[in-house]
Amino acid sequence: MTTVISFLLVLGVLIFIHELGHFAVAKWANVGVERFSLGFGPRLIKVKRKETEYCISLIPFGGYVKMVGENPDEEVKEEDEKRSFSGKPLNLRALIVAAGSVMNLVLALFLFPLIFMLGIEVPAYIDKPAVIGYVAKGEAGDKAGLKKGDTIEGINSKKVATWEDFFRELTLNPDKSLSISIIISRDSTVSTVTFPSEILNTGMGVYPLIPPVIGDVSKGFPAEKAGLKSGDVIKTVDGMPISHWVELQEIIKQSAGKKVFLIERGEKSFQVEIVPVYNGELKAYIIGVMQGEDTVVKRHGFFESVRLGLSRALDMVVLLFVVIKGLIVGTYSVKTLGGPIMIAQVAGRAAESGIVELFSIIAFLSLQLGIINLLPIPVLDGGHLFFFLIEKIRGKPLSEKIVSISQQIGMTLLIALMVFVTWNDILRLFE
Repeated sequence: MTTVISFLLVLGVLIFIHELGHFAVAKWANVGVERFSLGFGPRLIKVKRKETEYCISLIPFGGYVKMVGENPDEEVKEEDEKRSFSGKPLNLRALIVAAGSVMNLVLALFLFPLIFMLGIEVPAYIDKPAVIGYVAKGEAGDKAGLKKGDTIEGINSKKVATWEDFFRELTLNPDKSLSISIIISRDSTVSTVTFPSEILNTGMGVYPLIPPVIGDVSKGFPAEKAGLKSGDVIKTVDGMPISHWVELQEIIKQSAGKKVFLIERGEKSFQVEIVPVYNGELKAYIIGVMQGEDTVVKRHGFFESVRLGLSRALDMVVLLFVVIKGLIVGTYSVKTLGGPIMIAQVAGRAAESGIVELFSIIAFLSLQLGIINLLPIPVLDGGHLFFFLIEKIRGKPLSEKIVSISQQIGMTLLIALMVFVTWNDILRLFE
């Protein structure tokens, strides 16, 4: 029930904000609005206020604002001609069409700073000194001689006081070699190691201290069948002491052979035998456990929240276009796309986690909806704006036939995409 309510709430907010943009600018431009609807199809609830009918309709996947004279072939009463959408100047029509997506972007840009002010859950180590808790064998850090216990003091002459500083400096130096000053705690000497920029793709192989504590156990996997539970600490595997979560991952992923785990649960210790299973996507063996992690809620001041919120939004915009490009060139599989069922699942989990997580999913989806709706695809707002651009260049609109055919093609593609992502969702449920 939480999942359904959360899904309808998230979807309702996104649709309402989007249509409110169209509605508000239409009213400002003195365009008559006949209907403001959340959803499509048969109307479940309707209220008439002056000229506008406000309603909630049966099919929740969208909404619309019906304006006077919205369609060029629509008959408009003589007294309504001045308030007709099609009779307004091109710039006003473009503003009305763009307003929905702009409102989605405004909502996202409002929520992201708010999220940082309310406080986000981060790993407990994020504000602690960047003391290396584990160095993966064979990776860049290991080859450079970094060891567990070393403290990262700086990157490219910039001081690194915490793990957050370290991760931020890595992100801000994508095209540079990294000069990392290391304090070796064994003899208090300082040494400098230079890494090529390629490590940003492959990783340095150095990690904070992350104990091998189980956070969650996946149903149906070997760990659950062996009786492991959240909070269990894995002390050894086949007699080998384990001190770090990544160390545990490296041992498990190597082979499917039976392994003996020494588990600490409270004051008790016991052994279990587990045979890992192969995961095709990860291309590694797994037992079905997820990392347990100490977290803290970190809150920021107003101005810092605005900076962080805008930065987060920009990162997501860049990521969206990276994913779109990856889908086109084949870097990413279309099987990763999700639809209504995935959104419902994510919204449900977010609602159970708290208001900040729910705001986060609304902000994320609102940002994506705002940008995607501005793409020059027929039936989307961006498609209408593209037609307006052509009208501006030509000095007259495209023929109704061309616009109609384009809209039909766009609608067909949109429906096909919805069917495809919903099918992906159903397959994931069975998997």
